[in-house]
Amino acid sequence: MTGLLDTSVLIGPIPTPIIESIERYAAPYLVRAELLRGQRRFELSPNMRQRAAARAQLIAALDDLHGFWRPFGSAESDAYAQLRASSEQAVRSKDAIIAAHAIAAGQTLVTADRGFTRFQGLEVDLI
Repeated sequence: MTGLLDTSVLIGPIPTPIIESIERYAAPYLVRAELLRGQRRFELSPNMRQRAAARAQLIAALDDLHGFWRPFGSAESDAYAQLRASSEQAVRSKDAIIAAHAIAAGQTLVTADRGFTRFQGLEVDLI
């Protein structure tokens, strides 16, 4: 695996190098949930239905990649607890869960969100 993808990489134009080697990446199921939330919100707005359809196609394509979505297990739980206990900064729980996935997997988190740089022990590739 090349790295773990954050939602921020998948909600806009996905960088060509990631598209060309998508089978070498993974993402937590939480990222899937965030993508679905966006799709549902787009569906509620008549002028956003085209974006909803595009988001649905993206999710379906990623669903077809065997092993792309990563579950939250005991290693991720341990990493999450350590991150939250050692941070005195206010952090979003979803971000901490995504960071914990990357730490537990020993992978770089690929993201467009600079906020992830605050997590100690997390290797971040900002794109």
